[in-house]
Amino acid sequence: MSMRLHYLWPLLFSPALLMAELDIVEVLTEGTVHGQIKFFSYDIDKASDEDAYATALGGYLKYSTDTNRSFYATVRFHTSQPVGSSLNRENTALFNSETGDQLTVNSEAYIGWRGSGRILRIGNLMLNTPMMNDDTTRIVPWSYQGAAYTGEAIKDTKVQLYHIAQIRSHTSDTYNKESASGEIGSGITMLGIQYDGFDHIDVQSYYYYAPDLYSTFIVQADYEFQIDKDNMICASVQYFNSGNAGKFAETENKNGGDDIDLLAFKVGYDSEDFDISLNYSQNFGISGIVKGYGGLSKVFTTSMIANGRGNYKPETWMLKSTYDFPVTSWGESELALNLTHTRTNDSRGDDFDAYYLHFKQRFNIDTSLFVRFENMDYKGNKSDAKYFRVIAAYNF
Repeated sequence: MSMRLHYLWPLLFSPALLMAELDIVEVLTEGTVHGQIKFFSYDIDKASDEDAYATALGGYLKYSTDTNRSFYATVRFHTSQPVGSSLNRENTALFNSETGDQLTVNSEAYIGWRGSGRILRIGNLMLNTPMMNDDTTRIVPWSYQGAAYTGEAIKDTKVQLYHIAQIRSHTSDTYNKESASGEIGSGITMLGIQYDGFDHIDVQSYYYYAPDLYSTFIVQADYEFQIDKDNMICASVQYFNSGNAGKFAETENKNGGDDIDLLAFKVGYDSEDFDISLNYSQNFGISGIVKGYGGLSKVFTTSMIANGRGNYKPETWMLKSTYDFPVTSWGESELALNLTHTRTNDSRGDDFDAYYLHFKQRFNIDTSLFVRFENMDYKGNKSDAKYFRVIAAYNF
């Protein structure tokens, strides 16, 4: 896979940097290795030739030198291998999009520098931002090539400054200049600020500057009121707006374009064993925001498949609820139900209702089972669909 020279040189000279603190052998032996083994079975049931099912076995292996030192390094590989019978398995997004075959990728390979309240990473990165993130819904994540700075030296404030030159999707082993919603040309620069110095209120804002594609502004505020130690009321608002169309922008792209204008609200009640929230969003623009630049865009109205992030001006109500069963000798169990109602304000859009169920069993801190189901009931000519996933994971 390709890597630009100005992101490669820190990897080439990293031994010299590490030797400045400690002997290289000791640095390496003080590192940590951990990983995950994951089994993933996916069935897509549609009334058409778009039916698909496949089973994958994979996971990741990660090595890091001592991250408490000023300079450190991390490398991680993910893999997803097909097992058993399958049908149209490329539609499950579990494998290589070009061949539908096994997928093994370098998801992280970076040098890090840690100072007082500051971290700089350069190389292949996994990110966690509203419109560029790893997307945990498959075995292999999205990842990004560039530089990421995080600063927390200012009280109650977190600042993130990223520049991403290339992107690798969750169905590819190659880093290139292609994002989820189009070519990125000269790259994407992101400035993010999070502030939690107010009583009960946290505020965060992001600006993604992509002059050859489209730029996006995001702001979100979260309010929490603690009734007692086991009960809390919460409310949130978020706003996404895009513009500054470049030569690669596609306004009607469902993943992201230069006409995103989305407002979302959430109000909820959280108790010790039961959570419920009512979520609402309205996209007043033509562009969708399903994946943004990579991963899955973090909008309140998001279920497994159903969402209010599409194009053609969807208006979505979503009720989400989760119940935690009492802990037993088998571990912790969770049951969730989502109900979704989406109507579009443009004749080109799809109206639908959906319901979602999941059961999650955490046998212990390292072993889990996750069963997910969603039924999509479309109101137009589009075929209804059912999605079923079984995911078992073991961390080591």
